[in-house]
Amino acid sequence: MKTSNTTIVNKAAGILLNRGLEALTVQNLSKELRVKESQLHNQLTKDEDIILMLLYAFEADFNEFVKEMKTQKVNPETELKILFKGLYFMFLQKPHYLSLVFDKRLTKRDDRVKQTIFRIKSVAEVNLADIINYGKKQNTFKTNEPTEFLVRKILAGFRLFMKDEKRLNDMVLELKTLKIISD
Repeated sequence: MKTSNTTIVNKAAGILLNRGLEALTVQNLSKELRVKESQLHNQLTKDEDIILMLLYAFEADFNEFVKEMKTQKVNPETELKILFKGLYFMFLQKPHYLSLVFDKRLTKRDDRVKQTIFRIKSVAEVNLADIINYGKKQNTFKTNEPTEFLVRKILAGFRLFMKDEKRLNDMVLELKTLKIISD
């Protein structure tokens, strides 16, 4: 019997949030799903496949958000606010995405993981550059700074902000772990 991708993603997200990236293994996932590891081998052959499944889910959510955002006809300033508020709330609603997108260890694991993260970052950069260029054209953003510089600067600031959010989530995870150990 095949387990649905949605079920796998939800259980994997729970493991990631409650026990951390190190615990995100096929063995632990099979226990959470209450199935034998062999039943997951058609969908997941190694631990990186779980990470990829979660990254693909984030990529799909992010691309859907960008698509919806582009249908709104608003000024560049409002579009910029919508972009970052939307991303922030996406990370709040699904905090396991923080552990994926902002974990430096991930890019050292697998080329497919690196490529997926690169694709996600590229979509963010291109979308932000489009907003900035449109704002410059409309004279909403009055700056002579190159768009590429602004994109890097803005995304770096957002990354720092979200890393602080991730640290907070990590502290909560650590407290949960300490509580489990002490019980």
